[in-house]
Amino acid sequence: MNISRRIGYGATVALSLAALSLFVPRVAQAQPPRDRAGETARDGEEIALAVGETRTISARDVKNFSEGAAGVIEIKLTSDNNQFVLSGKRAGSTTMLLIKNDGSQVTLNIHVFPRSPAAVEKELAQLLDGLGSVRVRRVGARIVMDGVVSTEAELKRVQHVASLYPNQVESLVTLPGGGGAAVDENSKYIVRIDFYFVQYDKNSSYGVGLAWPGSVGGDAVVKSAVSFDFVGGSRAATASITNQPLPRLDIASRRGWAKVLKQATVVTNNGVEANFANGGEQNFSVTQGLTVGVQRIAYGTDVTVLPRYNASKREVEMKLVADVSDLTASASGSSLPSRTTSKLTTNITLKLGQSIVLSGIRSSSQQHQVSGLPGLSDIPVLGVLFGSHANQELETEGAVFVVPSVVEAVPAAASEMVDAALSKFGDYSGNIAKVQAYDKAPGAPPSVPR
Repeated sequence: MNISRRIGYGATVALSLAALSLFVPRVAQAQPPRDRAGETARDGEEIALAVGETRTISARDVKNFSEGAAGVIEIKLTSDNNQFVLSGKRAGSTTMLLIKNDGSQVTLNIHVFPRSPAAVEKELAQLLDGLGSVRVRRVGARIVMDGVVSTEAELKRVQHVASLYPNQVESLVTLPGGGGAAVDENSKYIVRIDFYFVQYDKNSSYGVGLAWPGSVGGDAVVKSAVSFDFVGGSRAATASITNQPLPRLDIASRRGWAKVLKQATVVTNNGVEANFANGGEQNFSVTQGLTVGVQRIAYGTDVTVLPRYNASKREVEMKLVADVSDLTASASGSSLPSRTTSKLTTNITLKLGQSIVLSGIRSSSQQHQVSGLPGLSDIPVLGVLFGSHANQELETEGAVFVVPSVVEAVPAAASEMVDAALSKFGDYSGNIAKVQAYDKAPGAPPSVPR
């Protein structure tokens, strides 16, 4: 029986088993395999080796063999010509074709990794400690991590661990609601998020002084007219003085305050994004040239939340996007109102029942304007006689905070009882005798032992 090996660019060198034994004497004794010895190869079998690791497969009934990518493994025969010794040389993948005496062929897929798969499995178990829902298993020549984690931080941790072993470890770990096939205990929970927005406003303004005209004189300062009524025999004369330099007295003040409280509650399955929107649109007519259009200004509360609850840690990780807006009077005096908005985008982790201020703001603005006669209006105290002084102050303070909680699912029996009661309520038409809102028969008393 002869065995041929394909070397280089496909040249086949036929060597007898006796001749090969002279070139590789006692290979099996010099380098004993670490895995099972002399196992029979199966077509399509995946073989995983680490660099420097050896493994043996049976060479019985093999007439010829061929190696795919050269340099990934080294193939030798034992002294008794009954076993191939495969040694990992460098990281990569290759194939080995075995042609048997009866003409049948067996193809082996061989993968060489920098680390031993068994050692990698042990390291993964240590690196993933604390993530009980993540499993590590070997699929063919590769190692697969699958399962469901509760938070994005845990998912990033798993992905980072997988990146430490490129082309050897793959991660199929998902988040709840991420479409993965794995079922996690955390996915059965229902999460409630209470969102609060509080804002306080205070404003005050005043104007005091004499507002003098900006210009005096011009055309037709003095106007006069005389009229005659020939029928009635009367006559009248009128005279008017325009652009007179008379001042306007400003003595006005305004102050006020406002407070706003908005609350939004969102209930959703663990790991499923939910959105809550409440508000409206105010329509205003806008004239542009000869056409009249409609300007829509939206306002209200818009909250989008993605909660992930970890039952073992009793923590809720939330990805929250909130937008709160209100209509206010225009500061420029326009007929269209202004809109105050507060936007928030954050990712936090809270314990159940814990509340936290997600954002806070405090602002204070002051405006002071003086108009009047140059120089004279700037005189302290007496300046109000030669000009108008206006002052406006605005203070705003607000905060946004959330409170997460877990809602227990309603049992099926209780849900059916509520549905039946609501159905009877809908059918009720005045005949109360037919109403059986609940079972009025008393329960049987417990038996008393004698």
